[in-house]
Amino acid sequence: MATLAMFDGIIVRMNPERNTRHHKPHIHARYQGAEASFDIASRKMFAGSKDFPKDQQYMVQAWIVRHEKELYANWELLHSENATFFKIEG
Repeated sequence: MATLAMFDGIIVRMNPERNTRHHKPHIHARYQGAEASFDIASRKMFAGSKDFPKDQQYMVQAWIVRHEKELYANWELLHSENATFFKIEG
């Protein structure tokens, strides 16, 4: 899993899924052992731990808004033949 950013104790990752796009563009966030997945378009948490704190959920959603274009660019890169990516500011 590619680590895209880290901020305020939150780690944001994205999975490379070469040739198997079975999900909408999304990210995975981890905070103190709790994990959740967020849809980039809607910013909603669609799967994850019920233990993912609300404050951190709001922080991730706000971060997605600020970095939406970069997240979509990384989604395309990670699903390409080379599966490359770039870091995003926290």
